[in-house]
Amino acid sequence: MRGEFKSTLDAKGRMNFPVKLRDELGTVFMISKTIGAPCIKVYKTEDWEQLVARIREMPQTKTADLQRFLFGSAFDIEPDKQGRALIPAPLREYAGLTTDVVIVGLEGRAEIWDKEKWEAINSKMNDQALVDVAMELGL
Repeated sequence: MRGEFKSTLDAKGRMNFPVKLRDELGTVFMISKTIGAPCIKVYKTEDWEQLVARIREMPQTKTADLQRFLFGSAFDIEPDKQGRALIPAPLREYAGLTTDVVIVGLEGRAEIWDKEKWEAINSKMNDQALVDVAMELGL
């Protein structure tokens, strides 16, 4: 999935996941905190399982904090027939989600951002580090 989709959180903390996202991620998917950004990462179940396996291959002394951060914040999500799913309160708080949210497709994964935070991040997208990477890729 690629693109940007707008949604809203209702009073119970539920949001609608776009059909395109549900088609790509499956009927059940994983969400967790994102490292280095105030948003929620959305994974296909099989991609999450591969990530877990890679982390478990490493010495626990190196990954203990990472495991606590990711695994402690991970939830299975299964949208209802209308595409709505509850975003657990700890994740809503971590990402600072308010009513208006944006789902950003990342080719097989996605991120859920508070709309204002996403707009602020987008306003910085032309910083030199991004320009350098884009130039290296020939974009």
